Amino acid sequence: MKIGVFRGYSRALKNKYEEGKTTEYSYRGIFESFLKFLFSNKEEYQIKAIKVTQEPGKETFGAPDFKIFTSKGIIGYIETKHPDMDLHKLPKRDKHQIKRYSERLDNFILTNYRDFILYQNGEKVEEVLLIDENFNLIESNIERFQRLIDRFLSFTIPKIQEPELLAKILAQRTMILKDIVLENIDMDEQLQYLHKAFKEHLMSGMTKTEFADAYAQTVVYGLFMARFTIKGELTRENVAFRGIPKSLRVVHEIFRYIASDLPDYLEWIVEELIGILNNVDIEELRKRFHFGNGEFDPFLHFYETFLAEYNPKLRKSKGVYYTPIPVVEFIVNSVDEILKEKFGKRLHDEGITILDPATGTGTFLAGVLDRIHRNIRGTLFQLYLKERLLNNIYGFEILISPYLVAHLKLSMVLNQWGIKLNDNERFKIYLTNALDLMRERGQAGLFEMALDRESEEADRVKKDAKIFVVIGNPPYDVKPSEGWIAELMEDYLHGLGVENEKKKGALQDDYVKFIRFAQWKIDQNGKGIIGFITNNSYLDGLVHRRMRQSLMESFDEIYILNLHGNAIKGDNDENVFDIKQGVAIAFFVKLREGKHRAEECRVYYHSIVNDSKKTTREEKYEFLRNNSWKTIEWKVLTPKEPYYFFVPKDLSLEEEYSKFPKLDEIFEVYSSGVETQNDAATIAFTREELKQRIKDFLKLSTEEIRHKYGFKDKSVWNLNDATKVLNSDFSRYGDFERWFTEKAKLYLYRPFDYRWVFYLPRKFIGRARYPVMKHFILGTNLGLVISKLSTYLGDFSIFAIVTDKPADKHTLLAGKTVVNKSITVVFPLYIYSDDGKTKRPNLKPEFLEELRKRYGEITPEDFLYYAYAVLHDPKYRKRYAEFLKFDFPRIPLYNKETFEKYKKIGEELVKLHLMKVDFPIEPKLVGDNLAIEKVKYDGKDCVAINKTTKLCGIPPEVWEYTIGGYRVIEKYLKGRKGRKLSLEELEHVYKVVEILKRTIELVKELEKIEPKFA
Repeated sequence: MKIGVFRGYSRALKNKYEEGKTTEYSYRGIFESFLKFLFSNKEEYQIKAIKVTQEPGKETFGAPDFKIFTSKGIIGYIETKHPDMDLHKLPKRDKHQIKRYSERLDNFILTNYRDFILYQNGEKVEEVLLIDENFNLIESNIERFQRLIDRFLSFTIPKIQEPELLAKILAQRTMILKDIVLENIDMDEQLQYLHKAFKEHLMSGMTKTEFADAYAQTVVYGLFMARFTIKGELTRENVAFRGIPKSLRVVHEIFRYIASDLPDYLEWIVEELIGILNNVDIEELRKRFHFGNGEFDPFLHFYETFLAEYNPKLRKSKGVYYTPIPVVEFIVNSVDEILKEKFGKRLHDEGITILDPATGTGTFLAGVLDRIHRNIRGTLFQLYLKERLLNNIYGFEILISPYLVAHLKLSMVLNQWGIKLNDNERFKIYLTNALDLMRERGQAGLFEMALDRESEEADRVKKDAKIFVVIGNPPYDVKPSEGWIAELMEDYLHGLGVENEKKKGALQDDYVKFIRFAQWKIDQNGKGIIGFITNNSYLDGLVHRRMRQSLMESFDEIYILNLHGNAIKGDNDENVFDIKQGVAIAFFVKLREGKHRAEECRVYYHSIVNDSKKTTREEKYEFLRNNSWKTIEWKVLTPKEPYYFFVPKDLSLEEEYSKFPKLDEIFEVYSSGVETQNDAATIAFTREELKQRIKDFLKLSTEEIRHKYGFKDKSVWNLNDATKVLNSDFSRYGDFERWFTEKAKLYLYRPFDYRWVFYLPRKFIGRARYPVMKHFILGTNLGLVISKLSTYLGDFSIFAIVTDKPADKHTLLAGKTVVNKSITVVFPLYIYSDDGKTKRPNLKPEFLEELRKRYGEITPEDFLYYAYAVLHDPKYRKRYAEFLKFDFPRIPLYNKETFEKYKKIGEELVKLHLMKVDFPIEPKLVGDNLAIEKVKYDGKDCVAINKTTKLCGIPPEVWEYTIGGYRVIEKYLKGRKGRKLSLEELEHVYKVVEILKRTIELVKELEKIEPKFA
């Protein structure tokens, strides 16, 4: 190209700039002319058009400024900025915009008309400064610039044959489309109309962000569906009128809008998506999307890949998890077996209606079709399909993209068997929230009428349709129940004392609501089967006891196949899903109408885990492949009131244990420990550290505090609010020392780990538990600290500690050796008057009277010593292990002689654990660097705290000593990682070593006691 063109371009830019008051758009005409000159000499690239996609004055996020076409379609995009803008120091908004373009468009140039940066496949690949800041042409860079343009023009996307590649490319464009919708919705009447319609007719609380997400995925998956149904190339028009079946009314109406005159900010990305899908090797993709190739579901795999790229958080929040084919086939085949064995029916028989209330991508319903197809082959299957299956198979799905995938999948499954649905035929999979009913209808346009009709038909199924089989994998998502499902959930929330439980959040998990909904549908039918795989916490969760009783009242037989896999509990096995929560398959079988006594229900159980070794995911799949409901050796359970556990429990000692008084029956006042909601800000290792931090909070800005301490705002703890609270409280004192001394408290943070807390309730301390903790502040006191729901894996770890100070919620927090993450509950021994002048025992008067009848004039301290010893007795923890898993411990009241033995040892234990003892302390150090970098025990005598220093003289039994799931010494040291141990802390460690040595000796003495009742 002649150099004169470049010089002319440089002069034109300079002249325009010198006119003054220019914007980015002022230079567009000059640049467009320059591009035409450039491309006119590039005939080999067959440049078809250069299109300006954004008009001057429109500052909204949408299309890049220029779109470059070849004869084969879109080749790339160019985004322009003002010549004064430094492309390496973009303002925040522009930086975010360019990040989106460069990461999600395959071929993209950013320029300020002088400097040019080329991005390809998300990477910066070329940069050339063509014109300097004084608008002087840099002639030596012309050749490099031409190479950049050649590289831009020669870029081609290869024919897409791999579903994984297509999923990732579509996900990147979906992110752009979502952002465009979100940023333009307030000025686009059509988008506002669609959002309003979705809110009023589908999901009442749908935010703009949720709408933008639903819209973007609808467009992308609608186009994806059309690519499989339309012969030849896609266009916006043929997608709308031939690519989307008219029977999918909601999606069809959205694509009528797509076919109309779209604004530029939407049109470009829709055309980009169509171009990508037209570049797909559709025949190769059809081969890849073949359902029934072993245990691979290509549709679900495609959607999983898409979500992982597009929005992994959405997957987690909505509980969207891949259901492995062995699980699906096991459940489907088992349901068919139960139908045949118990009801004399099969999945395809008249009257067998099937519902998947959380359809997802349709994997379970595809499995149902496959099972039926294997039962009845040939043309007979097509007759059954048209006469029964299309009318008898139902599904609900709230997310629009898996809804579309499910319809596409089932239609392609039929295509594999030579069956094609007519345009007015569809599976009765509805876009709806299974747990909600439609709102009142108002005036409706075409789109609203389509939504209304979809919702009306779904509601008819929810309320009136007789359903024989409910099958599937419900989502996991804890949120409050609302509306219609909230009424059904009342059955699980009232009874057996569940209504009195303070923490019932586990009953608000969506999977529980789906079980309740399924139970209601089967009750409504009078007989039938539920086949679900769900979170397994309901099998033995304490708050689930009424749920279990209710299920036993509805169903005649219940089969639980426990797949375990709870990483939170520390299960020694792998999960069948990529989640931490354990799961179970359940079959609930109703043989007769109406309700009956829970005890009439027969409950069967089987564990898939081999306790002797780790059970892998593949071993679990193999079990499911080789077994079904009929071949499993089920163990009979006899769930009893009040807990009705769905897992084996050795409750043979229940009658004995239940006679003992429980801690919450002994003490009047108690609560969980303090929850600061931001330990890093409110708790310090020393009083001086805490004092300096509070001084900073009073005098520094929140930004300065964040910089100094590295704090980050949390939803439950806002730094701005905290500083306001501190300043407001301080203003009533004036004297800092007096104020600080009154609020700063020594605090039991972890076992033998005391720290300083600034104890100021209301916003600075999230949950101060003052009504209980004040009894440790107003005067001298003792208290039991207990870990409720202390389920252990067999080592019977200590789950109690004693305190004379306020205690943290996680003083005793389940670690790897403990199954449930439990909270700390604090029972003070005395209750103080508000002025701190008087106190009284916190033992209930009737209980204190019973103690004195048995043991004479004993003090509250005597009972605490006794109870503390009992809780440390290995015999007690082992004998009553099952009962200690699900409630506060009960304290056996032995005879007076035994009481005295326990009391004596308990008193010493209390003094030891309050550290009110003196031992000769001799730290044994190897090295002199006390900075804690990495804590590692050698298994013999020493723990390394960094590369050069070890703390020795710590025997293995002391190192392994566990309280509340923590190795005591290890927890103390790891809690100070990144700090240098002070001499006081070093001496503290060795004092704890001596305390634990003596504790171990006393526990052995406890084990020798032969307790006797009066």
